[in-house]
Formats: sequence, C-alpha cells, structure tokens
Amino acid sequence: MFFNITRRYVDRIIMKINNKLFTLLLFVLLISCNEHIVDNLEDYKGGVCLTFDDAYVDQWYKLSNSLIENNIKATFFVTMINTLASSKLEKLQTLDSLGFEIGCHGYKHIDAVKYLESHTLNDYFYNEVLPALNIMDKSDLHPKSYSYPYGMNNDSLDNYLLNYFEILRDVTDEQRKPLEKEVEKIDEIFCKKGESKIVSSLGIDINFNINESKLRNALQRAKENKEILCVYAHCPVDSNAISYQIEIGYIKNFISLIKEYELNTYTFSELAK
Repeated sequence: MFFNITRRYVDRIIMKINNKLFTLLLFVLLISCNEHIVDNLEDYKGGVCLTFDDAYVDQWYKLSNSLIENNIKATFFVTMINTLASSKLEKLQTLDSLGFEIGCHGYKHIDAVKYLESHTLNDYFYNEVLPALNIMDKSDLHPKSYSYPYGMNNDSLDNYLLNYFEILRDVTDEQRKPLEKEVEKIDEIFCKKGESKIVSSLGIDINFNINESKLRNALQRAKENKEILCVYAHCPVDSNAISYQIEIGYIKNFISLIKEYELNTYTFSELAK
C-alpha cells in the first residue's frame, strides 16, 4: 500500500516536471520561430548599400551627422591608411563606434589585375593587403570587407582574398565606358543578402551622371524585386563637385528617395549574411 501511494506521488511529480519542461521548450521554440520570421522579413525587403572609397576621412566625418540623423548605414573603404594623421585615425575610430563600417581599400591603391601581370597573388597580398590590415588592426579597426582599387579583380584574386574577408566589392564594368544600359538593367549592382561574396556597385559621383530619374528607376527595381542596390562614391563636397566627388545635396536627396521608397540600408559586410 505504501509503495502504491509513493509510486503515485512520484508519478505526479514527474508529470508536473514534464509539463513544465514542455511549456519551457514550447516558449523557447516560439521565440526562436518569431526571431526567424522577423529576420526573414527583413531579408526580403529591398534596400541600399551606400559605400565610399579612398581616404576622404574629414569629408566622411562631416557627412556622418546627416547619415545618423536619417538612420542611414554606410561603409567607408579606406586606402593609404599609413599616410593618415592620428586625428583622422581617431575619426575613423569614431565612425566605427557609431556603427558605420570601415573596410579595407588597399595599402597603396594598386590596380590588382595589372599588378598580377608581373607579380604573384602572394606578392599582392603581402604588399597591398596585409600592410593595410596590420595598421588597421593596430588602430582597433578590424575590416570584414575589401574594396578593390579601381574595382579591378578576377576569380583568382577573389578566391584568395575570401580567406581574409567576408565579402569583396568591385564596380560595374558598364561604367568604364559611356553608359549604354538603363541603370535598373545592370543586374550585377543588385543583390540579396547572402547571395554572393563578390558584389558590384554603381558609381554615383558627379562624373557618372546618375540623375534622380535613374536613381528612382534603380530604387523602384530594388523595392519591387526585394533586392539591395549597391552604390559607391568618393569625396562628399558642399558644391561645385568635380570628377570623383559628390555633392552633399545629392546625397541628401538620395536619402529622401530611400525613405520615399521605404527601403532599408545596409553596411557592406551585412550583405554577406
């Protein structure tokens, strides 16, 4: 009799424990599913990846207030970091701490494809990439992404550098000559997150003549196809832009268009995820 009572008591305790475990597991599962759904919804929304090249640190820093005010992400690919004064390194560190991405754009801004005509891949890495990485690491800047100087790359370079970076950026070949395609038809400047480790981008400096109408067409495609448009520029200036410069007023208008089309913005390395 005692044994039966004890057994029933133990069974009841086990049942309660199992019910609590089941409830806990169900709760964890629901949270996980909810997070997964939210992530997927964001992944399937179109967006823009805004990037800048070279070493215009003061100009990028000045622009950053407008980007922050409008909740716009951006990536700054820095080159010739060995030539930068400590004050500019500090500004890069501040930009990094504010959530902007600092990527690598080479040590001497070498055309990699031309360099490989008389050098090896190891030569390129140890002379153009590693010295930049060493300085960036010492400056508490740890780049996840690499932008090829002049956008010049090939499959061998890509395969080699993906051992050191999460994602690589080149530029669309369409803009190396008078633009013949409509911007929205340049497929390589559009991507989806996690789709590719090599992403091309559209130049929007003044010399590329990408007017508002062309921007609208590109943003409309990004919205409709739930793709991310990748663009790059160099030096933001207040006015009277020349080649490889972009007027701040143009960037502010671009930001307004991004909001109008209800698009997300992404740092460059986020495209790899």
